[in-house]
Amino acid sequence: MATTIKRAIRDELENLSKTDFDKFCDELLDRREEPRILRRSVENKSTVEITQHLVSTFTEPKALQVALDTLRGINCNEAAQTLESKTRIKDSVDNGDPALPKTSSGELETEPSQEAREIAAEQFPLQATGQGGPVKGPEEMKADAEARVRSEGGDPSKKRLVLSRFIIQFGQYKGQTFKWLLENDVGYTVYVVATHQDERKSNKDRSPLMVNKDFLTQYAVAYAEVLKKVRQRRFTGQPSTASSSRPTQGKQKRSRKKKSFTPYNRY
Repeated sequence: MATTIKRAIRDELENLSKTDFDKFCDELLDRREEPRILRRSVENKSTVEITQHLVSTFTEPKALQVALDTLRGINCNEAAQTLESKTRIKDSVDNGDPALPKTSSGELETEPSQEAREIAAEQFPLQATGQGGPVKGPEEMKADAEARVRSEGGDPSKKRLVLSRFIIQFGQYKGQTFKWLLENDVGYTVYVVATHQDERKSNKDRSPLMVNKDFLTQYAVAYAEVLKKVRQRRFTGQPSTASSSRPTQGKQKRSRKKKSFTPYNRY
């Protein structure tokens, strides 16, 4: 699997000792440059949460520089060098294509990543209470995505790149980008897209939520492997996952576990 800046930062933070990780968080709090990191954003947070906060605060390229500076500031020079070497091959050319997750056999991985599981678990209470803010309209969605591309040094005239930076406006991954979704939970993407396509047969609603799903569908089905899974889901009515051929008992156990943090019916 290709290494993104976000994944590289997370992996390197996970490799730190607890003492060094605590130093890293303290060093973040001592930053004097804007935007500042608030104490509540780092106290008792996991490496996944710290990484997510860095990227959402600074964007990926700037988060990388902040992470490198912070690691060097606490004399974790070897970790900084490793992180820099992992991300050096990532140039500024980005067409918006996700690094689709694969299994050891080379098949498309449809199970959620650990990061996705943690984010879904955090999002569940907000869904249950109906919190999360209003859904943005199409023009605002696009403007935000273009601004995100510009902040990362990308070209906003690249339609797929802009589409990849659209934000999910619903469900357990609300607030994440389309690209992030395809890199972290293909199974959920397939479920949402297949269900939305079926709904669109009779529903011409142009509400912001439906349009957000239109945009996600446009982005997801541009990738042949994802499109194949979507078609399998629609035509068979069953999840098209890597585990679909395993014994029924195993599938039931996974299903019960998944419902505790990935409520597919709550999109």
